[in-house]
Amino acid sequence: MELTILISIAIFIGVVALLAYLRMKSGNKFEIKNSEIAIALIPIVLFLLLTGKIQKFEFGDLKIEAAFVQASQAAIKSQISELEGLPVETLRSDSKEGVGRIPELVRRKTQALVFRMGHGGYYGPAIEQYLDELTKYPFFQYIVINNNDGTLFGMIDAMEVAATIKSYDGLFNSRDFANWLNRSDAGQLAGIPGFTSAEHSLHQDADKKAALELMESLNLEALPVVDGQQRLVGIVNRSRLTASLIIDVTKHLEGK
Repeated sequence: MELTILISIAIFIGVVALLAYLRMKSGNKFEIKNSEIAIALIPIVLFLLLTGKIQKFEFGDLKIEAAFVQASQAAIKSQISELEGLPVETLRSDSKEGVGRIPELVRRKTQALVFRMGHGGYYGPAIEQYLDELTKYPFFQYIVINNNDGTLFGMIDAMEVAATIKSYDGLFNSRDFANWLNRSDAGQLAGIPGFTSAEHSLHQDADKKAALELMESLNLEALPVVDGQQRLVGIVNRSRLTASLIIDVTKHLEGK
């Protein structure tokens, strides 16, 4: 039996034993309900379901499989961090312009710097200065590259780009990056470490299970989300999505 399953079983037994002990110490005044045990075990069971170790979990009349399937098929639209500022988190983005605008972006706590393929006017040293300044702050996370028509081409981890440019290890420098953007060199841009293609983006109507499966297959913590016109509307984050899924399961078990 795999170590993961053994650990999960041990945790399960520990939780049940703890509840039994509390009931005994309270002189049987502490009532243990099936739903309370199931809810306490949701994180463990959800992990086993997502990793494919088990297909379902039953405890009394409660079936975690049914709750999980219902929750995982819920749309992710309310869980994405949209550029327009939907409830979860606002992804603050700004286009790369003159270097004199950098202090303004710092004040705004810009999270994403947006570039447009085929722009023709990007200058490597200016891009490098942007990255040098903005990567000093934890709020700056992404480089977004759009096609000339405004549709998403891809998203890159900003720290990866900055680190590669600074390393001078032969992969590329700031001038290379600017040239690739100016001449719409999709092949070179797609080969940048940390690049996530628009082909791996999620649509607003995608369900949570599909989102988590895609993140797992790509080994990514966040994915871009696009609308029907293939324009970026935000990001979906693995930790927030998992937490939301657990809440959905809990609500289903409680009949809400």
